[in-house]
Amino acid sequence: MTVQKILSNPKTALAAMLLCLVLPMPLFSLGIVNISPTMEKLDLGKDCETLEDPDGTLSITEAADEAHAPLFVPSPGTIPNYGFTKSVYWARISIANNTDTAREMLLEVGFPLLDNVEFYILEKGKKTGFELLKKETTGRDFPFTRRDIKHRNFVFSIHMPADTGRTLYLRFKTADGMIFPMTLWTPPSFMKKTQREQFAFGIYYGIILIMILYNLFIFFSTRDRNYLYYVLYIFFFGMFQMAMNGLAVQYLWPEFPWWAIHANPFFIGMSIVMATFFTMHFLDTAYYTPVADKLLKILMGLSGILAVLALAISYSITIVAGQILPLACILIAIPTAVIILKKGNRSARFYLIAWSTFLVGIILSTLRVMGMIPHNFLTEHGLQIGSGFEMVLLSLALADRINIMKKEKDEAQQELITSQQRNMEDIMRSRDEIEEAHRLLSVSESKYRLLVEGTSDIVFSLDENWNFITSNRAILTEFKIDPGTVSSRNFLDLIYSDQAEHYVTKQLVLEKLDEFSRTKKPIQFRTHFISPIISEPKEMQVRLEFLDIEGKNEILGKASRILDDSLLKYFDAERQKYVIGNLLITAEDITHRLTRNLKKYVPTRDVNYLRLALREIIINAIEHGNLGITFEEKSKAMNEDHYFEFIARRQLAPEATGKKIAIEYSVDTHRVVYIITDDGAGFDHNHFLKNAINTANEEMLSHGRGIAMTMNAFDRVQYNEKGNQVMLIKYFSELPR
Repeated sequence: MTVQKILSNPKTALAAMLLCLVLPMPLFSLGIVNISPTMEKLDLGKDCETLEDPDGTLSITEAADEAHAPLFVPSPGTIPNYGFTKSVYWARISIANNTDTAREMLLEVGFPLLDNVEFYILEKGKKTGFELLKKETTGRDFPFTRRDIKHRNFVFSIHMPADTGRTLYLRFKTADGMIFPMTLWTPPSFMKKTQREQFAFGIYYGIILIMILYNLFIFFSTRDRNYLYYVLYIFFFGMFQMAMNGLAVQYLWPEFPWWAIHANPFFIGMSIVMATFFTMHFLDTAYYTPVADKLLKILMGLSGILAVLALAISYSITIVAGQILPLACILIAIPTAVIILKKGNRSARFYLIAWSTFLVGIILSTLRVMGMIPHNFLTEHGLQIGSGFEMVLLSLALADRINIMKKEKDEAQQELITSQQRNMEDIMRSRDEIEEAHRLLSVSESKYRLLVEGTSDIVFSLDENWNFITSNRAILTEFKIDPGTVSSRNFLDLIYSDQAEHYVTKQLVLEKLDEFSRTKKPIQFRTHFISPIISEPKEMQVRLEFLDIEGKNEILGKASRILDDSLLKYFDAERQKYVIGNLLITAEDITHRLTRNLKKYVPTRDVNYLRLALREIIINAIEHGNLGITFEEKSKAMNEDHYFEFIARRQLAPEATGKKIAIEYSVDTHRVVYIITDDGAGFDHNHFLKNAINTANEEMLSHGRGIAMTMNAFDRVQYNEKGNQVMLIKYFSELPR
């Protein structure tokens, strides 16, 4: 912005006039940096004044004009940092040599990612204005070989005669972060500082080179792709670091300024691509965390796009994406490692520590470039420090992986040796012992055949889809099914069901079979089978267990008749109380226990009906009482055939945790009493009892079947006022008047 442009705008002209009137003249004069004889280094941030040139049109003549003096403002910090901006910035510093000897000084601009840097030395003219003594132009837009002083940063020489003053102007333009830390050095001090830096960089890049060669050697030895992905990751990341700190343009591509600019986002993209590849394979995310695996694949795709676009579109766009994607990578990788570590993958330990240290370095670097935190040694080199720890720790993680593989291999070899020793012992057995074993086996098979074919229990085998494979002849006696044709039938086809209770009965059996399939542990339960002669079900005790026969899983089962309790004739009365949880299987089991002694006083048919009614009431207390399931929710879940999955989710809900069903039971020679209490909110039992009798109400036929069945089975059904407790009474003789 020129003086004419400032004065042509009434607002800016008025502001300039007010500043001239209000502010004292010394404010317009530059603060002078005095070079003392003992000075070796001086940070110029606090002595620097800056001017924003939004249009980038100011020339050195205009910037040094007295009219622009009020527009220069003190630097915002010891290191000027304005983040990402399209504006051009000018810096002004006044220095003076008040000694009687000439001094040679060096001005270092310590941020190698500036695209265009113009350096001017001005001296106060003898009459008016300034006299230009030196101009030098450098930056990433120009080949490195054009620099007067060959250094990764931008370094300018300043000759200070005795007892003279100079005014320094610097013009900065860049698509990267607008950061220009400036330091004034004596040549010997600058040389020492450069040597220390080269030593530190040598250690850092030496670590990278050693990690590449070491892990590449292991890759060729083991053919484990994790090592290849790790090598490619640290290669691209090392190249990114060299591009970022200026060493790449100094040593690798000094004559290619276009590549010097676009290499940064390219190597960032490729580093994240290989980091996500390494993460997915090293942690086996597809197995442990499929969701995180998908997120990492998306991130890998975006990073690949960034690497391609870095060569085609504006640097100012790709470098912003290059600041965001590394943070996204870390924020996905660290929670993923935590999850996988909790699931037992020991390799995730080193991985988690490595990326946590790297996260700190990335955060410091990103916030520094965006201008949110100061530019200092820690923020400038935080990425190198964090990545150095990360690379070493990831290499330890890979080494730990080798140890785990070696241990597994040794265990497998030891097991093989042990197995071979056992086989040799078996082979060395005498022929007499083998013949004796065969004889005993033959006797055992004969006994087994006699026991199986002679028993009244149904002994059968099933495949894993519950289809019959074999059965003894007892199935012909009980169900009139020929053992020779049993392989065409399914076990579930023999389960009894009627229109009133087929869904619950069959689903409870299916749930027990599902538990048996999952746990592979023997299981036994009671259920009703079809009867070939009468319409009533035949209750039997079933026991199932898995057998491994020649590598195949078969199920050995036995179905036995329910024998009458021999002590039942001595039974007179009992009183008990049970407190159960919200499992429907428990409701099925406990009703058998609570009705088994009723056979002493009522016919078996009535006992079965009482048991079904009692089971319905207990299930209602679980579903509608403790779990709070509405009629609509239950109907929808049943129609969509996922009712038991729906029940399982409700059982795990926080509001259902801790809720119980209390069942008080007493029986004597005159009656049986059941009191069922749930921990729910209760319901309008008067409405339900009324509608349960009204069989014309179609909704209550489906929603209130349990209550209607209960009222038909029991002589007295009485709810408390809240509706969360019901008392059921069945009299064994004539009802009391």
